[in-house]
Amino acid sequence: LPSFKGLFVGTMKWDGAGLVDEVPGAIDLAQQLGIDRTKPLIVAGSTAEDEEALLLRAKPQGVHLLCAPRQPEHFDIAARALPGCVRRSTVGVGKPASGLILLATIGELRKAYSLADVVVVGRSFGSLYGSDPIEPVALGKPTVIGPATSDFAQNVRDLVDAGGILQVSREQLGETLSQLLADPAHRRRIAEAGRTLIRERQGASARHAELILTLVTG
Repeated sequence: LPSFKGLFVGTMKWDGAGLVDEVPGAIDLAQQLGIDRTKPLIVAGSTAEDEEALLLRAKPQGVHLLCAPRQPEHFDIAARALPGCVRRSTVGVGKPASGLILLATIGELRKAYSLADVVVVGRSFGSLYGSDPIEPVALGKPTVIGPATSDFAQNVRDLVDAGGILQVSREQLGETLSQLLADPAHRRRIAEAGRTLIRERQGASARHAELILTLVTG
């Protein structure tokens, strides 16, 4: 990470992470989507390419899966990959018989993350460049990410080294999800390690300000 005359700077992305346990509107979202809160829920955020199909294959039996594609133009493709899914834009009354939910909206992913037992960060299991995992980690969610993370390489590397995120291949995803959902203590350890790292790294904005002041004043 960048430094100047011994001054640790780091990325300001850590400062934007809200270390909270609840997100306003999350319970309403769960009710509107008919999510059965007695069953485990995997939330996959910023999905793309064929990740919905991958997640459907990797999902353990009896577990609900909510996918939130990153781009609106991917919504219809994602819906076809999740047969029988409840789609946020056309949700009705009742619970999704398939256990599959498509969040085809913008601006509600944080609410969905707060409902999750496990989060999977998308755009990381194909040919793209990853998505930022800091938000679900800050919400205290055990988080899984794929191998393609070049846009957020340092953040992911730091979290992996701290034990605050799991980075796995496509082939490992199913087993990893099954193991996490079967082991609440393991999930708590990952979540706590991730939050600890975020707390340690926060303050980058102030360090940047100090660096700029140092450069201006000489």
